[in-house]
Amino acid sequence: MRKKIIIIFVVVFAVGILSGLFIPRLLYKRNLPSSPTDFLSNYLSLSESQKRELESFNKPFYARVVKIRSQLIQRRTELTELLGESSSNQENISDKVSEVIFLQAQLQRETMNHLLEIRSVLIPEQRKKFLSLVRQGLHPRGPYNTHGSRNLGH
Repeated sequence: MRKKIIIIFVVVFAVGILSGLFIPRLLYKRNLPSSPTDFLSNYLSLSESQKRELESFNKPFYARVVKIRSQLIQRRTELTELLGESSSNQENISDKVSEVIFLQAQLQRETMNHLLEIRSVLIPEQRKKFLSLVRQGLHPRGPYNTHGSRNLGH
């Protein structure tokens, strides 16, 4: 039973880390312009009106993401504390895991909605480049191999 809780805990942290890395990995690389909008503007050759629209999407998106990430950090800390308590029961731990999972799902929804907002202002050629960029962010180790799974060095 305890082993199952530890496995759930490890999975929750792994998913959280991957979720937290998705957007920065998608938008930030070495020697990029100072903001994600500038990077996308250069990478996709955006018009000024497209750039303004993206900027209008970014501020509220990042505010929501910062709030969710802060809540995630707090819930993960609480979960770690529960695991350290000898008096904590599985129900309390499961409830806390559910809270973490809910916040991670919320973060993923926010990210996908933001990507859809960005996509909505792009012309077809820009969408192709954007999709390529998103794929790189989703699959940092490269494209899927012929068997449908990532090449993880096996």
